[in-house]
Amino acid sequence: MLPPQPFDCRLIRDRLDQRPAFQNALAAASDGKFIPVPGGVLVLDSEGHTIGSVGISGDSSEKDEYCAIQGIRTAGYACEPEEPHPNWQDTSLSDKNTDD
Repeated sequence: MLPPQPFDCRLIRDRLDQRPAFQNALAAASDGKFIPVPGGVLVLDSEGHTIGSVGISGDSSEKDEYCAIQGIRTAGYACEPEEPHPNWQDTSLSDKNTDD
């Protein structure tokens, strides 16, 4: 039997994006402990087994995820997702246009 494949937060968010009612039901069933946004990254050992996770919050989800990935790599581990979102630098929590 193959081991289960890891699901990172970005993949979960993307899969549930078109299913808001289901996503809300999961959040309600977990008493708000289920938060399907990037920022949580799985830590993998050299064989690809999940051995932990890193969660970061404080900026946009994509920037949080980027920081988690960089920290895991610096510690010498692999991670899932392997790469940050391609547009992580373009994300912002601000409503202001930063091009002004």
